[in-house]
Order: sequence, then C-alpha cells, then structure tokens
Amino acid sequence: MLTRAHVAPFLRREGGIIRVTYLADPEGRAVEFLDRLCRLVRRLEGKPRGTIIQALRRQERRVRDAARLAGIGKTLLDLCDFAAPPGAAEAPAVRAMVFRERGQRWPPVPGDHDVPYAATAAALGRETDDVRRLLYADAPDARVLRRAPRVDGRALLARYNVELARGVLLDAERVTVTARGGWRGIFRALKAARLMYVVRRVGRSYQAEITGPAAAFIVRPARYGARLARVIPALMRAPGWRFDAEIRTSDGSIARFRARGTPRATGRRARVGESARRPRYDSAWERSLASELRKRFGREERGGWTLSRETSPVTAGDELFLPDFTLRHADGREALIELVGFWTPEYLETKARKIVAAGLDNLILVIYRGLGVGDSRAALDALTASVGADRVIWFAKQPRASEVVKAAELHAR
Repeated sequence: MLTRAHVAPFLRREGGIIRVTYLADPEGRAVEFLDRLCRLVRRLEGKPRGTIIQALRRQERRVRDAARLAGIGKTLLDLCDFAAPPGAAEAPAVRAMVFRERGQRWPPVPGDHDVPYAATAAALGRETDDVRRLLYADAPDARVLRRAPRVDGRALLARYNVELARGVLLDAERVTVTARGGWRGIFRALKAARLMYVVRRVGRSYQAEITGPAAAFIVRPARYGARLARVIPALMRAPGWRFDAEIRTSDGSIARFRARGTPRATGRRARVGESARRPRYDSAWERSLASELRKRFGREERGGWTLSRETSPVTAGDELFLPDFTLRHADGREALIELVGFWTPEYLETKARKIVAAGLDNLILVIYRGLGVGDSRAALDALTASVGADRVIWFAKQPRASEVVKAAELHAR
C-alpha cells in the first residue's frame, strides 16, 4: 500500500473535510502512459526488483509530476509477484564469511579487493562470481519478478486511486463502513485482519464501525493500519459502498474523509471501486434455490418479492449471524432464509446458539433431510427447536422455491 509520503501531496483540507485529488484522465493521455508502464514491467519478468524500480524511475522524464509517478510505481510494484532468487537462504552465511575474510585483511591494500570473495569461494567450493551473487541475494531489491500483473492502464489508474483512499486511513481514529451487500466478504476480511469493530443496522442497510490505527490505545498503529487497509478490497466488491473516517491531522485536530465506489476526481469520475461481482454460492443447493426463486419472482402471481444474498447480518450476542438469503417484499416486509446442508454437529450447535441469541421471528430454515441421522440428530433437534416447526422446510434432493416463498409470505416481518 502507499505510504503517507505518496499520499500527502494529493491531500487538501477544506475546513474540517479532507479531500483527495484523484488521478483524472479526461483526454485519455494518462491511461496511454500507464499502458506503457504495464507493458514495461511485463517485459522485465525474471529481472530483480531493483532493476524494475530503476526502470520505473527513468520514466520521470516523461511526466511533470514525479510524486504522482512514485505512487503509481509503488502501486504497480505491489501488484507484482516477486520471489527470492536461488540460494537466497544461504546469503547470511556467505555474507558472514566474506566479511570475516575482509576483517582478517584489514586495512585493505590496492589489488586485494577480490581476495575475500576468492577465499570464501574456495572454502565453499563455489565460483567467485557465485559468491558475489549470493552476497545480498536476500535483499528486498534482489527478489526476482516471477509474474507481472496482467492489468492495463485503465485498471492501474483505478487501483492507484483506491490506494490513495486507503493511504488516508493510516491516520484514522475511526472508520464507519456502509454497504448495500457483500457483507459475507466484508466480515471475513474484518475477522482475518483481527480488527476491533461493531456492526449495527441502519434501516435496510448495515454499518460497521471500525477502530482506526490512530486511536489512542492502539499499540502498533503502523501494523494495525496495514491490516485495516486489507479490508478495503473486500468492501469494494460490494454492490454499493462507502466509508466515512475521522482522521487525526498533523496539528492534532480531527478532520473527516469520505470515499465511495466512484469518488469524484477533477475532470471526470475516476473509478475507485471495482464492479460488483456475480454472487458466489457455498453449494449447488444454494445456487439451485437462488435460481428457482428468481424465476418465480418473474411471474405475476409472485410479484413484489426480491431476492438478495448475504445482505442482512444479524447481531447474535457477541457474534454475527449472516443468513444465506433475504426475501424482501415491496411493502417493506422481509424474511431471512438459512440453508443448512451437510455439516458437523459442532456447526449445528453453533448455528442454534446464534439463532437463539438473535431472537429472529422471520427466519426460515431450509434443511437437508440427510442430516437427521447419526451424531447430528441431537444438534439438529436443538436447531429446529430454536425456530419452531412451522419455520422449517425439509428437502431430500433440491430445496423447493415454492415452499420457501409460501413460508416467507407467512412469516415475513
């Protein structure tokens, strides 16, 4: 991610609001230049990272804003896949031997520059050039470009604008995330990053209030800030999103910063978020049920219902419960659908605990009959008892959309 030095030149403060000067390209000239940068890096596959950095720096003569190019170059490098060169693990031992040989011949005299390398090579049974190569093979700039990113100039421009927005969050005390969907990915990212957050419902949407790296009690703000930045890509995959942050400025005051899926840049909109992805399903049953429900909603007799996937997180005590589907009616009612397939007894017990804690009266369980045997029976009984028999739909092969819609009409709130 970009550092404060990369971001600071493009920030301005207007009263209590922080604004970012995103890279705009009304004439298409920036995208053309970024295309050349992408092709340049692809041609350098197999070269050390230091070589690629120098090649990007040489492009400064082609631009007016070296600070902007530095951030773009860092963004492009972060997208690259680097790997340690062969023998990198031996570098510390080889370096210690070379330094020891040099120390034994101190002070140096003209003509003995190669002696420590030759002596080390003889001791290791290697060539002198091989010892020179291994001396700093573990340095970051010695890492070899294994694969350059397959992006074009337009994608690089969008990613750079994203990185500018993420860089501002390094000084955030609090970040409030709002999204219309995609909460499963957002929650997974929050948990994987080990962030402190609280989720609340606001109307039909949800908000996650995240503690920022500039909060007074954060011990390692740089590390915490890097973890916070990892959540932003998951947020951008949501159908609609924004985050509002309270930023601690250099003078100690608080300013506000907001970013949306497509924040406005000078000239035209510079796309910051990615387009919404097609929903991913955890099983063929989920995919089949979603397909059948959408087909039924196209008929006049089932008009008024809409289907969304994993958009209604529910607080269940200290935990979060995210039903698989939400059915919403035009009159404002909604029903939550949870499909329970082949899982362990421990999973069923956890699910039952969350449902009881959430106290939902509009939750419908769609359960695979094959779970009603063996060790799962007791846990399954507890799960069905948590909602009541009238809100449980059983299926043997494929869940039936007609039964789900009928239950939704009865229990939607």
